[in-house]
Amino acid sequence: MFSTKIVCALFRPRTIFPNYTINMADFKGHQSKALTRMKQLAPHIDFILELRDARVPVSSKNDLLQKIVRDKGRLVLYTKKDQSNVTSSLMNRYNKMLHEDWKFIDCKKVSDVKNLIQYLREKYESMYPKPPLGLRLMVVGMPNVGKSTLVNALRNLGLKESTGNLMKKRRHGVAQVGSHAGVTRNTSEIIKICECPDIYLYDTPGVLLPRVDKEWKMFSLSVAGIVSDVNQPDPVIMADYILFVMNLTDSSGKAYKQFLDHPTNDVYELLAGMASKNMNYRKWRGDNMKRPNYSGEAIQFVQLVRSGKLGRWCFDIAAFNALKNRNFESKEIADVPNWNSGML
Repeated sequence: MFSTKIVCALFRPRTIFPNYTINMADFKGHQSKALTRMKQLAPHIDFILELRDARVPVSSKNDLLQKIVRDKGRLVLYTKKDQSNVTSSLMNRYNKMLHEDWKFIDCKKVSDVKNLIQYLREKYESMYPKPPLGLRLMVVGMPNVGKSTLVNALRNLGLKESTGNLMKKRRHGVAQVGSHAGVTRNTSEIIKICECPDIYLYDTPGVLLPRVDKEWKMFSLSVAGIVSDVNQPDPVIMADYILFVMNLTDSSGKAYKQFLDHPTNDVYELLAGMASKNMNYRKWRGDNMKRPNYSGEAIQFVQLVRSGKLGRWCFDIAAFNALKNRNFESKEIADVPNWNSGML
């Protein structure tokens, strides 16, 4: 047996992920209805806030939404930055290719929400002529990227600042939030978030593409919790993809050292280490031997990663490694119009 130091020194991460057969779609009826409603509202909207997940900044870009609001000014907001290791310089390069204005935002930070409200006020003041009924926004994005959380944060802080009301009680959220995809299923009625100037917005359900074009995107979206539970790949396969990303990002195995004292490319070895620590074993019918509960540990592993307890990661690793090497090629980038030029 080799010592742990030798195993770590000899370890080489996989550079190719296995070609699993997985479901490539998660498009539901309420999402189709939401797209129809967005098209109806689009002529009455002055500006778009599009939310994407900083852990999957490429995969969470939805071309369907861009086609609906392509003639509107737009700001892309990347949420969950506290769980992502993507740098601002890399995001600048990526969004410059797409001709997009963008910001990182943490809806739990008052300073971030204040800065966004100030940005919207300045956007209103820069418009000529100014919208006579106030600035009207639409918040769009894929499921579970934090749209409703942002709406509640904007309303709570925006109205408080506008009225000067130092509320002792926090306002109840006008948009329902949850930790899984698909909580918001209907486009909201118009919500007032600010006075002086008047700013209103519509919260919309998360919308996925009818079919994801690449397997790594579906894995990324599933790991981030954007795909609904019923259409996600098997938990062990998701755990394997996370392990693949972790090892390519940091080959030391530091991210999962609490379960295994050396790096590995074998997801079953990692899950067995987790089962050993958690004493999570099960017996199969006709077999008296206790074996690791691989599925149970895989589910826990995915949940730990989603909650940020195992570090900060970008799961669009194929796209961003290409971007770092300046050979990023994608049909998403080719011939993309400048959405924000000359609109206001």
